Amino acid sequence: MPIDVRKSPEIQAAILTLRSAERSIRLGMNREARGAANPLWRAAVNSRIDTNLERRIVGAGVRATASDRGVTLFAATSTRPLSGGLVPSYEWQAAEFGADPKIVQARRGSTSYPLWVNRQWQQRHSRGMVAMAAASETGTKIVALWVTTIIDYLREIPEAEITPR
Repeated sequence: MPIDVRKSPEIQAAILTLRSAERSIRLGMNREARGAANPLWRAAVNSRIDTNLERRIVGAGVRATASDRGVTLFAATSTRPLSGGLVPSYEWQAAEFGADPKIVQARRGSTSYPLWVNRQWQQRHSRGMVAMAAASETGTKIVALWVTTIIDYLREIPEAEITPR
């Protein structure tokens, strides 16, 4: 859920500053912003995890990145399969949004029998339960922290030259 940069002159100024700064300064600002955003994002996601299954799927690979394009929040990025074969980065949707349990007809040989599927997931939620809820609550805080980190980093470097490209 992106934040519209056109509505905020402060965010526009931060992006312009990052894009026009020297490479070493830009990398330092990104490193500082990433270090500040990661704990906040991890705490927000971990506070919403209720089950071990959510922890292993959505909580795997929770991280935030910062660049001259903005801050990106990640969750469920692990490509390591769980013991049943589920790969979190490909099949995270049921853990985040839930699934409706249903009965399907299974076959074993010539015998057909009803089988419940999706019973391990919570009921369906259109707005998400873990990462989406955390992003909607903390997204603006993380962007504000990103802008503040850029400003604070530049204050520490009085001889920093910011030239337009």
